[in-house]
Amino acid sequence: MLTYEALIDNAKQKGMPHTKVRGILREYLQVLILKEISRNKYGKKLFFTGGTYLRLVHGLKRFSEDLDYNTKTLSAIEFENLLKTVINDLKKLGFKAELNYKHWGNIFCANLVFPGVENIYNVVSRYSKQKGITIKVETNRPKWKLKSETQVVSGFGEFFPYICTEKGALFADKIDAVSKKKRGRHVYDLMFMLSNKFPINTNVLKVLGIKDDPLEFIVKSINNISQAELRSMAESLRPFLFDEKEADMVANAREIIPLMIEKYKRKV
Repeated sequence: MLTYEALIDNAKQKGMPHTKVRGILREYLQVLILKEISRNKYGKKLFFTGGTYLRLVHGLKRFSEDLDYNTKTLSAIEFENLLKTVINDLKKLGFKAELNYKHWGNIFCANLVFPGVENIYNVVSRYSKQKGITIKVETNRPKWKLKSETQVVSGFGEFFPYICTEKGALFADKIDAVSKKKRGRHVYDLMFMLSNKFPINTNVLKVLGIKDDPLEFIVKSINNISQAELRSMAESLRPFLFDEKEADMVANAREIIPLMIEKYKRKV
């Protein structure tokens, strides 16, 4: 377990806003959970994806709350046994956590609740919840053909390889999410992937029911969100950003995203 001083020093080295201690602490716990999952035989059946993947593997500059995965073959029992082992391993590191599950269909979900960790690091704030910091671990068995790629997760003195969902599938999934869910984080993540020239897996889009040109579909989806909704989405996202001024990009997504797409077309 890192001391408070070491936690903040590590955060500064990674360019994180050192005043957002609760977000830093959550990310530290996420890294520890990821490491324990990577060591487990059942963990090797999981492909890391989502916002926290973008944060820890590709350097997305926003705090993310959940650990999301895709899987081909992991069963509900294997998922539960995996998380029980993770809880026991974290206890050896000094972190007490509670565990509960909720599954539906092909989605398995576990909540890891750390009831005393904020007190340990003296970071209780107006954002604190009585039950403590909760990190949700969720895995889905999608209908498309899964492909993996090995990346590296690093931070807080940890460094280890990790099996991840290929970037093109995540981008396709995010395009679908933007069209269905009015969340600032989805728009922000989509902008990040455009700016970093992530490929788009069009086969995944087809499975998701999207047959249009993906870049045209992105513009259409953004234009279906009103300006007032974009401003509200930006304000909800703002506390999670390293640089809160970047929320303005979401508020102005209708103007910015077409420009980003033109650059994306030229360099892909």
